[in-house]
Amino acid sequence: MRNTPNESKSGTKTNIFNKSIKRQLSLSIGLSLFALLALCSVLIILEVNHGFNELSDEYLARTSSNYAESTKNILSQEFNVCATLQTVFQRYEDIPSESRRAFADELLRQTLVENEGFVDTWTVWEPDALDGRDSEFVNAPHHDSTGRFIPYWTKSGNVIDCVELTDYEGGSWYVDPLKSPKGILIDPNLYEVGGQMIWVCGVAFPIKNSRGQAVGVVGLDMSLDTLSNMLKQVKVYDTGYLSLISATGLIAVDYDTEKEGTIDVNFSSGETSAMFRNSAKSLEQFSFTEKINGKDWVRMYTPVQVGNADQVWYVGLNVPLTEINSASVNIRRSNTIYFIITIILTVLLAYIFISRITKEINKGVEAMKNISQGDGDLTVRMNIHRQNELGNMYTYFNETMEKIQTSIAAVKTESQNMSEQGVTLADNMNDTAAAANEITANIDSVNRQVQQQAQNVRQASSTLESINTSVGSLMDSIQNQSSCVIESSSAIEQMVANIRSVTNILESNSGTINKLETSSESGKISVNQSVEATKQIEEQSKTLLEASKVIQNIASQTNLLAMNAAIEAAHAGESGKGFSVVADEIRKLAEDSNKQGKNITKNLTEVLTSISAVSESSESLQEKFNEIYDLTQQVAQQELTIMNAMKEQNEGGAQIISAMQQINDITVSVKSGGEDMKVATDSAYEEMQNLSRLTEEISSSMEEMSLGIENINNSINTVNDMTHKNTDSIKALEKVVGVFKV
Repeated sequence: MRNTPNESKSGTKTNIFNKSIKRQLSLSIGLSLFALLALCSVLIILEVNHGFNELSDEYLARTSSNYAESTKNILSQEFNVCATLQTVFQRYEDIPSESRRAFADELLRQTLVENEGFVDTWTVWEPDALDGRDSEFVNAPHHDSTGRFIPYWTKSGNVIDCVELTDYEGGSWYVDPLKSPKGILIDPNLYEVGGQMIWVCGVAFPIKNSRGQAVGVVGLDMSLDTLSNMLKQVKVYDTGYLSLISATGLIAVDYDTEKEGTIDVNFSSGETSAMFRNSAKSLEQFSFTEKINGKDWVRMYTPVQVGNADQVWYVGLNVPLTEINSASVNIRRSNTIYFIITIILTVLLAYIFISRITKEINKGVEAMKNISQGDGDLTVRMNIHRQNELGNMYTYFNETMEKIQTSIAAVKTESQNMSEQGVTLADNMNDTAAAANEITANIDSVNRQVQQQAQNVRQASSTLESINTSVGSLMDSIQNQSSCVIESSSAIEQMVANIRSVTNILESNSGTINKLETSSESGKISVNQSVEATKQIEEQSKTLLEASKVIQNIASQTNLLAMNAAIEAAHAGESGKGFSVVADEIRKLAEDSNKQGKNITKNLTEVLTSISAVSESSESLQEKFNEIYDLTQQVAQQELTIMNAMKEQNEGGAQIISAMQQINDITVSVKSGGEDMKVATDSAYEEMQNLSRLTEEISSSMEEMSLGIENINNSINTVNDMTHKNTDSIKALEKVVGVFKV
């Protein structure tokens, strides 16, 4: 009995998969493509995420390290200058004791003059440690009530001034470095300059004598404006920024200025504080994620150690996690869109191709039906498992084979050979097509790797070009340094010449001061002699005054005697008249004597007063000559001291000139090394350009190979189509012989 189109021989009922090959193929191919594309998309997204994570981590680490190195260079400048001051101050015992304080003052002042970013320099010495002369400088400028040397030099704009330090006893900025064997970094603090408050960071070093004992501290403070401006202008991704934290967790620089001067909470919290401590020991970067206002932020910190200081600062890089992952999210979004579009297009194309195939199959079914309904003899049956287009084709094929069984007896051998050859050819073509597809895939993979290599070569070339530019800048800086060293040497030579000139002038002044000393001594002796003569005249004048008094007394007695004589003459009458005349004359003589005695006394008194005035003036003049003589002695001593100091300055200037010549030689050597580095980077850059050109040529060749294998693939598909046509021809041959009965 003939099977109906909807029921097989076994009586199996149709289901959704038995209705249409087109539906089967559409569903199976669509689901397979969906699964494969979904798997590829997931793998691509995972690989892209991994790659972006590595790139972002490398970018963040490199950015943090670069600015940590720049921060270290800026802080090292301050640290090295203070270390130089320490070295100079520790040679204080080689300087004459009377010049040490002036020398220290001038050195601190000159340090402020030559360093633009410095805002103050200072030094504090232990009692009597500098020169043992503290008692001579009690309450003097730059000293305290005990005479300790405590100058504090400050700079505001172009104005440099010095006051006395205060609150240094017990202050950590003095006590800690005094006890430390090396320099320390002091926490940032606010400092007023020109009426504005700025952040400064300080460095302090202990000063030790020749016996290794700490006798004082020297320090300086530098403005953080340069460092702050450098860090604040950096923009990481969209809103990321850099910060600077001191060794105690104090925020020195931050995008949010209100946080500056406060302690970072992560520095003091449990888990993250351990990270800071471990990093201070290992000097390695570390990072963690922190949630702020519902948003995850990545915190990456790079330790900064300046010189041999124990204090470790940290440059922090802060960026939202969403900004780091934004590129990866965009790629995932784009990949999802491309995946959906690809699925739709692939399913649509698969449906079109399957529709065409099933249409052709249905045509074959109709042809077989016509053959089966002819007058052929059907003796062969095929098992039918599913009632679909293919099952119908098999049904009609069985009917056709019943009719053509005897018709193909004569051509059976030949048709079998042709069929076997067709199958073999089809298998070989399928294998060839699969191999060609695999070769195409491998070429595509190699092409992508070559393109990736080309991109890496371009990046390396760009990096090398940047290095070349940096080396050029370094050469310019070395050239500038060489010019500055030459100018400094010229200035120092001029200073040494001036010192020699001053020394010659002082030697010339020495003879003049000796002459002045001799003249002062002679004047002193003459004045002393005048004073002694004046005193003798004064004593003799006093004697004359006594004599005048005796004369007045005699005149008074004579006058009294004349009066008595006149009285006696009056008593004598006529006999006493002659005596009376004599008495009158005596009285007149006594009165004249008395009057002259008074005049003499008056004149002698005036002369004595003048002599006393002259004596006092002579004594004052004597004191002045004594002071002039003493001052002349002091000037001579000071001139000798200045002359000795200028000779020592002359010797020190010669040593400085020798040191500047050594620095100049080192600069020339560094410049030569920089030129060799420049030549090496130029050569490497040229080789990288050649590698880039070679990579581009390989990429072009791979593209040509890809086009060639595509042409080969098309040719194989054409041959495959011809194989199918050959199979159709064999079927046509069978149709021709179908009229024969076996």
